[in-house]
Amino acid sequence: MNHINTRPCFLFIVFLFILNSCTIEDPVDPQTGDDRDKFKGTWLFTETPAARNISYSVYITNDPSNSSQVLLRNMGNLGGSVSAYGIATSTKIVIPSQETYEGFIIEGSGSVSGTDMMEWEYTIIAGGDIESYSALATKQ
Repeated sequence: MNHINTRPCFLFIVFLFILNSCTIEDPVDPQTGDDRDKFKGTWLFTETPAARNISYSVYITNDPSNSSQVLLRNMGNLGGSVSAYGIATSTKIVIPSQETYEGFIIEGSGSVSGTDMMEWEYTIIAGGDIESYSALATKQ
């Protein structure tokens, strides 16, 4: 009688099922549930009025000391070492009035406009002079 050992065949079939269940999955969705995450990164601000009409980069990071705030480095083009804080919601960042650098006070807000754009309105007070600006920010 010809007896075939079925054990190796059974193990091979089990191995195939295990191998088939180990498929490469799509990358994890970057949605973390933190409203601030969509704002993180480098943003190119293109400002008006014509008196300044400049472009500069603003670097937005999560504020590690407050779960609803972000830090905006170089906001208002005041220098790469100068940061303002902003309160982030699902659709905007609000910068409450604050002195970011000696003699420079900034306040304003930016609203999401698409996935990689924001529209900003803000005021800078420097040496008693008040200037209001609008800017379109594009994520880089």
